[in-house]
This record gives sequence, C-alpha cells and structure tokens, in this order.
Amino acid sequence: MERRKSPVLTAIHEDGVIERPPGLPSTTMAKRKANGLNTAEATTEGSSPATKDSDELITSLNALSASAFQEKYIKPSHLAPPSPQLSITFKSSASLTKGELNQCFDLISLTSRSHYEPSSFGWHSRRKLREMREEEMRYLLVRSTTLADRDGDSAVEGEVKGFLSFMLTHDSSPAVPVVYVYEIHLLPELRQCGLGGHLMQVAEDVARATGVEKVMLTCFVANETVRRWYEGRGYGVDVVSPEDRMTRRKVVKADYVIMSKAVK
Repeated sequence: MERRKSPVLTAIHEDGVIERPPGLPSTTMAKRKANGLNTAEATTEGSSPATKDSDELITSLNALSASAFQEKYIKPSHLAPPSPQLSITFKSSASLTKGELNQCFDLISLTSRSHYEPSSFGWHSRRKLREMREEEMRYLLVRSTTLADRDGDSAVEGEVKGFLSFMLTHDSSPAVPVVYVYEIHLLPELRQCGLGGHLMQVAEDVARATGVEKVMLTCFVANETVRRWYEGRGYGVDVVSPEDRMTRRKVVKADYVIMSKAVK
C-alpha cells in the first residue's frame, strides 16, 4: 500500500507544505523531502539523524537514470525469471508506458481497494496515479511471457501480473535515508510461490547496496495476513507509526502501521 505521512514529518506536496494537525491523521499522501524533516525528535536505536552526507546520498541516487541505477545496484539474479512463463524488469516511473502504469494501477485496485475504501486513506484514483508517477519512484515489474514462435523460442513480454515500487528518501525519527516500499502486488495465482519474498529481497538488497539504513513500508492493520508475513521477514513497528488516540467518547484506533527493517 502507499506511504503514509509520519507524525513527526512535514510533507511537501505539489500544492504546498502540508502539516498534520495535532492528533489527526493525514489525509494527503505526499513524498517527504529532506528539507522538510524534523530531526529533533526522540532517536531510534541504530539510527542516526539525517545529515548533509545523507542528503547528498539520496540526491545522487535519485539522479541516476534507470539504466545507470540498474547497472550499479540491480544484480542479474534479481531479475532472473522465477519461471519460464514470467520475467522481471526494472524501470523508473518515467520509463513506464501508459499501458504498464494502467496495469499496475489495476493490480492495486484489484488487490487492495477493499482495504483502502473503509480506511482513513480512502480510495482516490487520481491521487494514487500521481503518486505512482512520482519522479523518484522505481519499479520491479513481473510480466507473463509467451513464445512468439516455436522454432525460434523468442519470448514476448505480456501483461504485468505483479510489481513492487520503491523510493529512496528520508523517513523515520530522527530522519534517516531509507528505501520506502510503496507497493507490492501480485495476482492471486502468483502468490505462495516465493515471488513476493523475492521482490522484497531485491528491495532489501538495494537498501544495503546503496548504503541507506532501513527498508520501510505501510501496512493496513486489517490485513493481518500480510502484516504477519512482513513480521516473518524481520519487520517491526517503526517509531513513527501512529498510535491509537483518545477522544472524549472513545478510542480511535490507527488503521495502518508503519513498519521497518534495519539493514545497517
């Protein structure tokens, strides 16, 4: 699912600076820029505050073209087809075709819309598509392949059947460089075969190779199966994950959790 604004951070949105009102959940999903982060909050064990060096690290990584990033940080084994009928490709948001973008969006709608609609996020198609086109967003696309001709056995890429998207940015408290996994979605027939774990492993390997401190993600509380899956991979609740809040009449429980895994 998409990335939720952390309680201690200021978001920079295309419409300006958006701050979370005290005690209220943010309703705008926006990427966090390094110059908008509050690093004066309580520290997290094993994390160090954002510095000029970490700002330069994220800036330099995001300046790489998709091909340059792939050459430096994506191993051939990361893109090894999990089966002869599938392929994995690495792309930036800018290099996605309209068809690829729409197929990825359709996957989100198919697998997660039922979780979004009753949540504090809500379901907003245009906002989701804007987020998916964020300049720094990078994608691992899982496609079906077909044989163009039986004699030559030349493979032709088919429709997108799954994907993972991530961004190199700053997050947590104090702000540190991270890989933030925005989305991971697979068609039902591709689950329970190790493919999701493979995609997450690629994101974690990229985090280690680039020198950031954590992999972070957002998970709906209602999606207990997925949360347990992340916990099995070593993810825990991050310090910036929202807490339940008390009103005059009741306790309002957070409907999402921000999780992280240290890689340094």
